[in-house]
Amino acid sequence: MVNSKRVCFFLFPVILFLALNACSSMQTYSSFQDAQTIVKNQSYQVRVRTGNEVMDKLIYEFAYLEFGKYLPIAEQGSFTGTVDIIFASSSESAFVGSSAGYATTIGYVNGWYTGTGYVGATGTASTVSSGISSGGTFTWQNSTMLVILKDSEGRRLWSADYKYKGGWEMSGWSVNTPQEAARLCVQRVAEKLKQDLTSGNNNR
Repeated sequence: MVNSKRVCFFLFPVILFLALNACSSMQTYSSFQDAQTIVKNQSYQVRVRTGNEVMDKLIYEFAYLEFGKYLPIAEQGSFTGTVDIIFASSSESAFVGSSAGYATTIGYVNGWYTGTGYVGATGTASTVSSGISSGGTFTWQNSTMLVILKDSEGRRLWSADYKYKGGWEMSGWSVNTPQEAARLCVQRVAEKLKQDLTSGNNNR
């Protein structure tokens, strides 16, 4: 006869371990001691890469608004640095499992969207539809967003690696599509940047 108390005592830490490791998480790095060195007299260009033309444009606008609150962002003229954003997301359903959150736009996979067009793209492309999942009540997103702040010489000043697990958060009930997940990721990463700029902490 199996002792139910012993089984529960054994399973509880295992379940807790799995739950903690499944939650959303963010790792950051910064090389600045004084926030003024990356804010004063600086001008940054936002560059986005998702592999999908529509997603690139959406995230660019999200990032322009959110990061523009804390960094001097410009769309034209010369730049002293870049804010590079890489995003990927998959849709997880309680009924059909995991699937790609959006389709890849051939030709723009390796390019950076800068608000006015692409740089470094392998070719031109056009899409008939967005290729983005429409989501649903019982669909959540598992997303990864990398944000890297660099100076004019390509040196890393600050970066964040955010992994969003919608299935383990209350937000997962309302964040059902890749574009909704991207907006949330941008907001949370920008808020973390604000905290680091305010504190001046070095998170290496």
